[in-house]
Amino acid sequence: MRLTVLGHASVLVETGTDGVLVDPIFEEVYASGTLCQTPRRALDAEAVIARTTALVVTHIHLDHFHPPTLARFPRTLPIVVPAHEPLVKAVRGLGFTAVTALAPWQRLPLARGRLMATPSDYELEEFGIAVVDGADSYWHMSDAIVAPDVGARVREELGAVSLASVKYQPLRTLIAYQRGLASTMLDRNDLTTSFEAACAAAPVALFPYYSGFAFHGEHAWANRHIAPYRAGEIAALLRERLGAATAVHTVGPGDEFSIAGGDVAYARGASALVRPAPGPDVQPWEPIDPATLPGVAGLADVLWLTLESRRVLAEEVLPWVQAHLDAASGLFDCYRAFKTVWQCVIHLGADRRLHHAIDFRGPRAALFVDHEHPRANVFSHVSGGCLQRVLRREAGPEVFWMAGGYRLYEKILYVGDGAIRAPPWNGWELFERLPDPLTHYLRRGPRPDRHR
Repeated sequence: MRLTVLGHASVLVETGTDGVLVDPIFEEVYASGTLCQTPRRALDAEAVIARTTALVVTHIHLDHFHPPTLARFPRTLPIVVPAHEPLVKAVRGLGFTAVTALAPWQRLPLARGRLMATPSDYELEEFGIAVVDGADSYWHMSDAIVAPDVGARVREELGAVSLASVKYQPLRTLIAYQRGLASTMLDRNDLTTSFEAACAAAPVALFPYYSGFAFHGEHAWANRHIAPYRAGEIAALLRERLGAATAVHTVGPGDEFSIAGGDVAYARGASALVRPAPGPDVQPWEPIDPATLPGVAGLADVLWLTLESRRVLAEEVLPWVQAHLDAASGLFDCYRAFKTVWQCVIHLGADRRLHHAIDFRGPRAALFVDHEHPRANVFSHVSGGCLQRVLRREAGPEVFWMAGGYRLYEKILYVGDGAIRAPPWNGWELFERLPDPLTHYLRRGPRPDRHR
């Protein structure tokens, strides 16, 4: 069995003479020009079509069901969909004559292997799909929301799962922003249950997938609000959860997996069907407006704030935080319990920033200066102008609390008691338990009587 990563949610699974193509989108820009593939890719669509003997569409959402792409295939080609009448009708409306609607746990024989549909708890009819060839198997979870018992049943039905892929982005972050809910609606419980379902299947290898689109052109502003997690972050979390028994990979267009006799081999960029192509960088998740955080006046102030912020964090904030942790005062206990890394981003103006971090995951809090921490999951964005005035005693810390001189948001996921978890609170209840270390210290901590 060979699996080729084609981009976003699409894969080509080949076994013997079977070529099962899942959720294909051949266009680089689609959805009325609002979405684009990321990373950009160069795809040999005709070669993919030539290798395809069956199509699978996991659900009707526009980043999975793409009629212009499906229209390029022979209409006699078998196409498999969930038992969702609007999708069945739409596929038949395209002219496909061999349409099979699979209910959860139903199977469909192929020339050599077979397909098996797996369920989803989402409000829309959708499925995951397993491709099986003898003892070799690939579980494509797609956007399905599933509990661990589904993963356990997949293992019962198929035996040891060779390879699985799991969705790793929440669904509602942009919707939350549009409704004035900012970053308080990450629907992480859906993610953690699906992660645990993937773990329950005990795959030999696993990869986070289905986050290969970005907003395009005039809609690119929305990228700041859409995708909290990077694949590498989730891969690290899954490695911590599963240990050495499962190989966890991050993938991109053109990567391949070979599965044979229980062994799974991974080859980056091995496919001739697709390869990465140059494209613009995508704005990472940052659900704030940095224009509201003024910087400092000139290079001398930048240098002063760079040195002074390092000193204050190292000599004042970190010892104060550690004292609270040692005393189990409750002030920073959630930072430790949730295995957080706090990232402090100081805005200097003209797109210049300072990045410092405190890592709460070890036995003692550790400070990192002058770089972005790859595992950061709690973020403070601080106005450099406000911070300079407070550190120089030209203003009080009310410029942070009363006048909005900082922003705080989080994306906490962690491994606790042998499972991937989200915090038990959300919104205001959670943020009350996550006091910002820097501005809270400046407001409440025992600052030495220095005047600069």
